[in-house]
Amino acid sequence: MNDQQHDELQRLERRVEVLEQMVRQLLAAGAAPALPRPPQPTPYRTPEARRYSPPSPSPSPVQPPVPPPQAPAQDLEQWFGQRGLLVVGVLALLTAAGFFLKYAIDRGWIAPVVRSLLAIAAGVGLAAWGEARIRGGLRRYGAAMIGAGGGLVYLGLWAAAGPYGLVERRIGVVLLAGCTVAVTLLALRHEIEGLAIWALAGAYLAPILLAPLRPNPEAFLGYLEVVGLGTGLLAYTMTWRRTFDLALVGYFLLAAGAAGVALTSALGCWFLAAGALLTVHVTRRRAWPEARVGMLLLAWILLSVAVGGVRDGPAPQRWLAIGAPVAIAALLWWQQLDQDQLRAPAEALLFAGHPFVLLALVWAADPRLYDRTPAILPGLLAALYFGVGWVRRAATHLIMGFALGALAVAVQGSAPTVVIGWTALALAGLAVEQQGRPGGRIAALGLALLAFSCLFGVALWLRESGAPTFTDPWALALYGYIAGTALAANRWGVGWMDPNIGRWAARGPELLWVLCGAAVFVGGSVELPRYFGRRAPLAGDLSLSVFWLVYAAVLVRIGFQRDRKDVRSAGLAVAAGAGLKIVLYDLSNLEALYRIASVFALALIALAVAYAYNRRASSGSV
Repeated sequence: MNDQQHDELQRLERRVEVLEQMVRQLLAAGAAPALPRPPQPTPYRTPEARRYSPPSPSPSPVQPPVPPPQAPAQDLEQWFGQRGLLVVGVLALLTAAGFFLKYAIDRGWIAPVVRSLLAIAAGVGLAAWGEARIRGGLRRYGAAMIGAGGGLVYLGLWAAAGPYGLVERRIGVVLLAGCTVAVTLLALRHEIEGLAIWALAGAYLAPILLAPLRPNPEAFLGYLEVVGLGTGLLAYTMTWRRTFDLALVGYFLLAAGAAGVALTSALGCWFLAAGALLTVHVTRRRAWPEARVGMLLLAWILLSVAVGGVRDGPAPQRWLAIGAPVAIAALLWWQQLDQDQLRAPAEALLFAGHPFVLLALVWAADPRLYDRTPAILPGLLAALYFGVGWVRRAATHLIMGFALGALAVAVQGSAPTVVIGWTALALAGLAVEQQGRPGGRIAALGLALLAFSCLFGVALWLRESGAPTFTDPWALALYGYIAGTALAANRWGVGWMDPNIGRWAARGPELLWVLCGAAVFVGGSVELPRYFGRRAPLAGDLSLSVFWLVYAAVLVRIGFQRDRKDVRSAGLAVAAGAGLKIVLYDLSNLEALYRIASVFALALIALAVAYAYNRRASSGSV
């Protein structure tokens, strides 16, 4: 082999080696895994080739992906040129057409048939031109032209069925509805929500603009049901949120405004229930909280008026009307079995409110049912919610069961009985959670607070002035409440506890003890002056001062025993109040003997409390 052949072989080997390195680098940087290289025979190299090795090319840095260029933000000029002038042009065109029709009517130009046909033909031609513009890429402009064309067709049909009287009004409404269907189909074809809203507005305005000489509310409700519910389903399918809201708002408000008499019947109740049921079903799958809460609230308000119109009717009509709110509540209740849905604020609001709305609607439809057995309906609902909460270990349903049970007790018994019943339910809630069902402790605290308010609010206000002291129903309710709250506070930490409420659960006994102590303080302040004041008016004032001082001393004593500074501070606050009463009231209004007794009691209690504090200070505990 001569030197020239050796040089050529050497250059060829170097090129092969460089290509191999480049391939390995490309495979390492790419997404595909590098394939194993088959073993290559070692080529023959001269000593000069072995000593010389070409430098390996440095790997090129990986360039980050270049984001696609963003469309420039539209300024005011572009927005006005593309959208503002488009809206102005469409409105001006429709206004000009309306003025032309009116002017033609006033001047007697062209035959009415020709006028209407010209408006309809112009509308169809403009809509066809808009369709061509959409195909050419001008989507927004073409949609506006289709809407303008639909408006011209509406004007022509309205003129033919209204002022000109060429066709009957009911036929005109049908023709307008057909125009609405055509615009809606174009909206579906091009997936343009604005066209659907335009068509829906025309469908809702048609029976108003061409109102018959003899109104037919039932037929109007049927028309609204077809248009409103049909468009609502269409909006749900296309996920058109604004269209759905407009469809349901028009459904309810137009029915209330133009067919209010027809709503005050069993058929009207179910008409409202149909819209509410569609809303509940659709908003379960679409996160549209404004529709779920707003439309249901509107339906409940209209149902409260509608069910009131059947209260004096026959029993079958009343029960058929009652079935409408029951159906709404049943669907809501079935959907709310899923606990995750209740985390949304709108869903939590509906969960807490709709059982009580249902009860109010049923009682409005049949007040005699409330007069006969007021507790049966809330009791049945309480059992239903309580059963779900027990089986599924759902705290929200369990709490709702206790709330409805509290309502059943409230509507059935007198005020002292309600206090006893709510206190018993609070103990039951505590026992339920100790059986492994969460939510009972929350219900217990809430019921204890409600019972306290009822005891010293409604029950005390309704108490007869001549009722016996210490033994009347109010006093018995006071004893039951004190005993119940003390037992609940003592048994609070026994049994199972939900780890999710562990932060506040430790404060539960303190709140219950505060309620218990407050009941003792307020109850004693009511009963002792009442008892001693009947024998001697001045003795009642003295008994109140002495009771406050003794109560303060007991609180300080308990505070030292439990090493609770807050309890001792509460005792000192009560003692300060008693001292102010004695100084500002007793010394100026009581007789000498009562005045001496009052001040003497103040001295004894003050010295005893001071002795306790000084003794504890000397031992270094304070």
